[in-house]
Amino acid sequence: MILKRLRHETSERHAALEQRLPLVDPQLSREGYREILEGFYGYYLPLEARLNVSPVWAEIGFDFAERRKVPRLEKDLVVLGSAESELARLPRCAELPPLDSIPRVLGCLYVVEGATLGGQVITRHLQANLGITPETGGAFFAGYGAET
Repeated sequence: MILKRLRHETSERHAALEQRLPLVDPQLSREGYREILEGFYGYYLPLEARLNVSPVWAEIGFDFAERRKVPRLEKDLVVLGSAESELARLPRCAELPPLDSIPRVLGCLYVVEGATLGGQVITRHLQANLGITPETGGAFFAGYGAET
């Protein structure tokens, strides 16, 4: 019941995001893909830093460290040609969602993990159109592989 409601109430936002991010556009280039990953990196790095220090995890007994996406983004960006020193200079998002309660932290995790599920479609597209696999720049969207 709640999942159906969440999907319904977020469907417009999902559609808007998919239009802004041409991840399954047949015209997407490797360079365009790398630029998109740079944007994700600029968002996930500060978001995960905040999530990582949240006291919520201890309260609910959840290991957030297993869900971190930044290491996969860093790996992908380096494989696609970014120097590690360049990553430190990428812009960072300053407007993050409030994460001051269990519902907000879990809501954020719901969105992040939902994006991981959607990444499976993107992974297939990247491999078919750009030859990118989880080992060659597609680890972020591949999520947890068979464990996703």
